[in-house]
Formats: sequence, structure tokens, C-alpha cells
Amino acid sequence: MIVLKNDQLQVKIAEHGAEFQSISDGKREYLWQADPASWHRKAPVLFPFVGRLKDNHYTFAGQQFEQKQHGFARDMEFKVLKASQTKVTLQLKDSLATRKHYPFAFVLEVTYSLQGKRLVVDYQVKNPSAEQTLLYSLGAHPGFKIVDLQKTSLIISPAKNYGRIKLDGPFSDLVHWENQDFTRPIKLNRDLFKNDAIILATERQGVTVTLKETDNHGVQLIQPDAPFVAIWSSYPAQGDFVCLESWWGIADSLTSTGNLENKAEIMRLAPGHDRHHRYEVEVF
Repeated sequence: MIVLKNDQLQVKIAEHGAEFQSISDGKREYLWQADPASWHRKAPVLFPFVGRLKDNHYTFAGQQFEQKQHGFARDMEFKVLKASQTKVTLQLKDSLATRKHYPFAFVLEVTYSLQGKRLVVDYQVKNPSAEQTLLYSLGAHPGFKIVDLQKTSLIISPAKNYGRIKLDGPFSDLVHWENQDFTRPIKLNRDLFKNDAIILATERQGVTVTLKETDNHGVQLIQPDAPFVAIWSSYPAQGDFVCLESWWGIADSLTSTGNLENKAEIMRLAPGHDRHHRYEVEVF
């Protein structure tokens, strides 16, 4: 277990999945601590896919590949590249095991760093291939511990109407979008998650999503350019958590062809190039 610490915050990170395990200011634990009865994970890294693939497979270059929901990175061991008291970088590379499910060369580096009461998360995706474009999606899935869902407010800034992608089961409905009013804070309730996550399109504009409890404690997710943000909690199970998720990708639709090159919102990275994706968590 890797421990990052400054005078305001302590964060614990596991090499398995590069998943952070705790965010504490010494008085309060802000990260959901997992419970199989509702959700058994804490803050998985979603790569190389976000959400579900239609029929749990896709095709690329005439071959079919099987892949479960949210990709394989969350279940693999990362290597620690460098670490200090307040910063660590973990790395995952393609291997014979990943090539069975994902026919691309890649390097994924996850860097966690502390800045006051803020955890900054940087994903660097590298394409080491000299010829092949890398096709991928990426997402963050941290769950935040709350005392009472019904007494928690959800605030999104800038305050406005956001386009919402509805879900058909676990799949994206890319035809019947709707508007979601976030011009003012809303009180959470379990029924909001009856149809799974609330997925908002940000148009790649910076947004801040805040969970605020009645004792004025809470967390903020700050994302500068992710095209989607998802808000999710368990239903009907009564888990005392809410996930705030930055996504660079979405689940397949029921009408998906299964061809990876035509997948909605797939990211493309040219040979020899790299790209950074970032979000931040601030506790209060």
C-alpha cells in the first residue's frame, strides 16, 4: 500500500488497479470503504473501455475480442515508477494477457499528487506503436462516503441545463437525450438512480460537481475537459456512497455495430504520441 501525506490530507493507494483506498483529513474518511452488499469497489480506473460493450465483445481488424464492463485495468497490477511523500506514478503496459482482449500496444500511467486538501489525478496514455493508432476510452469511478443520501445535496457548476444521456439497461441511448436542470442544487434520493447513473454531457467545458452534507462536509470533483460526468449510487441496495465519475468515453448503445472503429466517443491516439487526462478531488 502506498501512502501519500501532507499536513492536511492522507491518501492510500493500492498497486492493484492503481485504485486509491482512502482519503482522510485525520478526522473523517471521505472515500467509500466498499461493501459487497451494495458495491464492492472504491475508486476503480476504467480502461480501455467505459461501460458495457454490446454482447460483451467488439471487433477490430476482422477479429472478435471479448471484454467485460469497464475494461481490465482495474483488475491488474500496476508498477510503481516513482514515489515521494506527496506524489506517486503507477504504470500499466500491454502484455500477452491484455493482447488477448485488446490488440493494442499502450502505456497507461496514473499519477496521484497532493495539493493542500486536494488530490490531483493525472492519467497519461501513451501509444508506443510506430504504425497503429490507439483506440481507447478512459474513466474514473471514485465513490465517496456519505452519512445519509437523502440529506445530501448535489451541486454542479456552472449552474445550467445539461444534456443527459439516458440508459437502456447498461447501454447508452444516444437517440433520446434529455435536459437535466442543474440551475440549482438538488437533494439526492435513491430513486434518482433507479435507471442507473446520471450521465451528463459537458461539451468539454470545465465543471465542478459537489456533494454537500447537512454538516457542511463534502467533496468536490473538478474536471477541466472530460466530455462526460456521471453520478451514481446503488439501487435498490442502500449503499452510503455516491460516485462522481469523469469519463472520456461511454457504453455501447443497443444499436452498436460492435466495430471498435465506429464506437461512439472512442478516443484516438496517433502512433508515438501521448495524451493527458486529469481530474481533481477536494474535500471540505
